[in-house]
This record gives sequence, C-alpha cells and structure tokens, in this order.
Amino acid sequence: MHIFRSSSMAALLLIVSQLAFGQENISTAKCSHTKSHLAGKTTVADPGEDNYDVKYVKLDIALTNTSTYISGNATTTAVVTASSMSAYVFELSSLLTIDSMFIDGSAVTASGTGDVRTATLSASLPAGTMFTALVYYHGTPTSGTLFGTLGMNSLASPSWGNHATFTLSESYHAFEWWPCKQSLRDKIDSSDVWITVPDSLKAGSNGLLQNITTMDSSHVRYEWKERYPIDYYLISAAVANYIDHSYYVHFTGSTDSMLVQNYVYNNPSTLTTFESVIDSTGMTIDYFSQLFGRYPFWHEKYGHCMAPLSGGMEHQTMTTLGFFEGTLVAHELGHQWFGDNVTCATWADIFMNEGFASYDEDLFIDHFRNHASMLTDMQNRQTNVKSQPGGSIYVDDTTSENRIFDSRLSYDKGACLLHMLRFVINNDSVFFQVYKTYQQQMTDSTGMISDFKNTTEAVAGATINGMNMDTFYNQWAYLQGYPIYNMTWNQSGTDVYVQLVQTTSMPSSDPLFYTPAELQLHSSTGDTIIRIFNNQATQLYHFTWGRMMTGVTFDPNYWLLYEMAGNTHDPSLDVAAVNRTAITVAPNPATNYWQISNVPAGASLLLTDAAGRAVWQQQANSSNVNIPAAQLASGMYILQVSNDREKMSYKLVK
Repeated sequence: MHIFRSSSMAALLLIVSQLAFGQENISTAKCSHTKSHLAGKTTVADPGEDNYDVKYVKLDIALTNTSTYISGNATTTAVVTASSMSAYVFELSSLLTIDSMFIDGSAVTASGTGDVRTATLSASLPAGTMFTALVYYHGTPTSGTLFGTLGMNSLASPSWGNHATFTLSESYHAFEWWPCKQSLRDKIDSSDVWITVPDSLKAGSNGLLQNITTMDSSHVRYEWKERYPIDYYLISAAVANYIDHSYYVHFTGSTDSMLVQNYVYNNPSTLTTFESVIDSTGMTIDYFSQLFGRYPFWHEKYGHCMAPLSGGMEHQTMTTLGFFEGTLVAHELGHQWFGDNVTCATWADIFMNEGFASYDEDLFIDHFRNHASMLTDMQNRQTNVKSQPGGSIYVDDTTSENRIFDSRLSYDKGACLLHMLRFVINNDSVFFQVYKTYQQQMTDSTGMISDFKNTTEAVAGATINGMNMDTFYNQWAYLQGYPIYNMTWNQSGTDVYVQLVQTTSMPSSDPLFYTPAELQLHSSTGDTIIRIFNNQATQLYHFTWGRMMTGVTFDPNYWLLYEMAGNTHDPSLDVAAVNRTAITVAPNPATNYWQISNVPAGASLLLTDAAGRAVWQQQANSSNVNIPAAQLASGMYILQVSNDREKMSYKLVK
C-alpha cells in the first residue's frame, strides 16, 4: 500500500473529489525481548478458524461498476489441522446473507452473531482430513471514501469521471466481501476469481486470465487463475469500463519474458496521459529483478487496475491504483517481493512490507532519475520521522490500523532502517545479497523482522564493520527514538580532534545508540571523509590531517537518522583529552559480573535498568570496578560514568 507524506501524515488516505492533473487527490487521515509484552490483534476473529489450513479458494461472483452489491459463491478447500474439527468457523460480514451452504456436498446451516459464522458438522473430522466448504451468498457491503477501511468500494473517479467497483482487504477487511479465514500465516496455496460483469466492462484480478465466457446476451465472466500461494488480503477484484494495454518485458541476461497487463480507464486521454509511465514499468521490473532476484510471479504477470484511489494497493500480480507515477508504481511493484511473495507474518511486522516498498521508491529514484533526488527524498523521510520524538517500527498496537500504517514509522522509519543497514554493510553486493537470500529462503511464505535479521547475520555476519546486528535491529526496529548530537572540533598543527556528545530523543526507551558514521573534514584545498564508530555518550576522535581545517560535517551523505543540535569549534579539545585511556567493559553480556576498566579516579558509577530505575551505584576508588550481575534479571542495563569533566554511558547486557 502506498501513501503520500505530509506534515500531518497518517496511514489512511481520504479520497477527495477534486480534479488535479489526472491524479486522485488526498487529504491525510489514517526488541526481540520486547515483542512478547506488546499489545496485539490476531488476524483470525475466532480460534476455531485455526483448526484448518486453507489450500484453495474459488470465488464466483457477480459485480457491476456502480454498486457494491455482490452475489455468487465461494469455495474453500482446506485440511483439518486440529486433532478433530466439529465445526467450520469462518468470517463473513453480517451485511451479507448466506443463501445456502454445503460441506463436502452436504447441506449445513451457518449460525452466529456478528461477522463470525459457524457451521456445525454432522460428524467431527479428524486431523489430516481434506474438506470443501461451498457458500452461496449475496448482499451490499457498505461503500465509502476512506482508503483501506472498507473491503469493497464503488466510487466515481474525481479526476476522470469513471465509475469503478474495487476491493481493498488490507488489513482486516476481506470478510466484508467474501467468506474467509483472515490469517496472515495461512497462505492460500492457489485461487481462482471468476467475476461476471455487464459486457461493456472488464474485471481484473490475480494471476492469468484464462477465459472470457459469455454468460448471456449482456454479461460476460472474467476467469482469473492464480497458482502462486497468496494471502487472504491480496485476493482482489476491480470492475470498470477499461481498455487493456498490455505488453511483454524481457529479463536482462535471459530469453524469458513476462506479461505486463494494465486495465486503464476507457477515456480518450487517460492512456495517453500515463502511457510513458505504464510502458516504463517493464524496465523497473527488470531492474528490481536484478536487485532482489527474479520477479517472483513471472510465470503469470504483473499488472494494474485503475480505481479511484489516492495511491495504490499491491494486490498480488495486479496492483489497484489511482494513477501512474514512477515512485507509486515502484512502491507497489516492490511489494510483489516484500509483501506478496514474502508477506509479514504479523501486522506488528508490517515494516517487512511497507518499509521495504518505501525504500524501493528511493532505489527507483536513484537509478532512473538521479542520486541528488534520492538524497532529497531520504532527507524528507528522516525529517518526517523526527517530527515526533518516539515511536518504534515494530507495531505496538495492531488493534489500530492507523498505527499499523503509520507513515512516519512503518514507512519512513522503515526505509531509514534499510538505508542505515546499507551503510553499515558498506557493500552493495552484500546488501542486496541479503535481499535475495531472504526472498529465496522465505519464498511463498511469511516472515518477521527477526527472520530478516537472521538472514542479515547469515549473509553479512553477526557483527558487520563493528556493528552488532542484535544491537542494530533492537535499537532501530524495536526501541524508540534517535540520537541527538552536539559536535565540537579543533585542530592543532596536523592533529584534528572531533568530539561527539550523544543524547537521545527517547532516553527512557534507548539512552544510547551505537552506529558507524562519516565525518567530512573541510578545508579550502579539499575535503576528506573519515568513517568512525560512535558507541559512547561522549566520544573523542583524533585524526592526523595535513590541511588547514575550516569545519566538519557529520553524515555528509545522509545515511543516518539523527538530529544535530550543535556543531562548534572548541579550542580546548587537545591531545591530553585524546590520550585518556578509554573505559572498557568485559564480559558483556555477563552472567555474574561486569568488570569496568580504566575508570577515572573518583568517578561516579550508576547502573540503571531499561526503564531508568537505579539498580546499583558506587564511587570509584580504583581504576577497575566489578559490578555484580548475578542477582539481576536478564536484559539491557545502562552504566553512567561521570566526573567533573564528562559523562559517559555504556550498554551492559545480562
């Protein structure tokens, strides 16, 4: 799902009835050790839905482009996974009426209140039993204007005037238009979507179009076949007066080709307005295939169906979108790898969908436009993240769709994480090998942030250029905030001194960030970039440089998420400060105790837990101090070492 950033962005997109250059306008509305304590919403509405594993779904429905009224039937073939199953439990909106229902050919009655339906079986089915449920139903789902809040919508395009009926099931809305099991982890092995429409219309869906069957003198049926595994919310239908603008893309270094199929409003000027972007989609498919591995559904297609949206929704092999623009197309296309082929295993891990697709926009800009534009877009993302001090990428409340699709966190901070990981790895070949390996390992399945971390470690190492991956993912994905720096510098002859003093925007969540960084030393005769590693609250760096220094820039290439509070020349920074022996901590993690070495004489030591509560303190009477750990709970602690000159912080792990 693509959303557009603004100063007040949230994840829902309100469709506004305005005309603007062929584009639907919008107004905005919408640690591994921490996860078990966060609020969550299961995707199934009733535990009984987890008694079976869905293997196949077929929808045979009738629609028009001017109403959400739907009639038809849904076939679900599944295997019992419980020790026995006495009732078939599924979800279907109370606005829809079940006309009749059959399980393995025998009539059953579905009962229940609300949107959970239960059909009691004549005899319990044992584990491993395959069964087929057939539901005939009809009704009129509620339509509206909020992007992503209704499973089925029927609207007129404010830009083009065309009426379209289209589905948007992410995240909990598939039940509003078909009887289903809403479980992210239960991917449907294959599906068919047959849509009967007036013969003046076309109907788009997932997979390949097998037939257009004449039903009567005024109706035809579009029969779509999807043979790749698909998650429930990615099954789609879109109906309008379309023209089919299709072509084939050829993959670099191969004779293989793939269909790119586009259902565009049948207006005199719609295709001509967007044709250049549509026709260049093939180049983006080929480029992303080089970066991430071959487009995962290449035996079928990639395509688009237009609908009155102010963005797009990445329905598998057939994105629904409001208009064609390069970064929008790149975002939804990127989802075919991250979101569709590999789907987030929980809505708390939506970063695995939206963070990746957002960064794909920047990869597109960098390759097809220019690097300066990409850096500008990344700066805008960083600014949006910093518009508030807190918030984690990992979703702490999956009961709220506004929180799941928070543009600041799931989208922009997610893209920033990937950009920083690329900087940490410092080798694009290795960075994109992480992408490819993750796709290969997790293809046709679901994954969490922790799975991608494990792939990162397997491909690039548990510690990469000094950065431990547990620390990297914990501080950026699960904890909150970002570092804030005050930087001072000085030069004496050929000796250059740069000091960083770090605080954070959310010290109660993470009081100290570890990160590599770049410093660009400036002079009138040329600049030099030096790579450093910041792992202390106060840290002094010493370099030898033969040019007369005029200033220094932190992170000149916009790799990092941080705030620079000050950058000043400080003549008091000198070699005496540099030569002070650095404090060391070992072992870390510890079981019985941490040994702190090179402690300044008379320094005060304070150990706090992750919530900021003091658990131990002492005045140093020796350069070596042992801090007891045996009686402490497992987790992260912060050691503060302070004297009259400076205050330093260190992460300690039990």
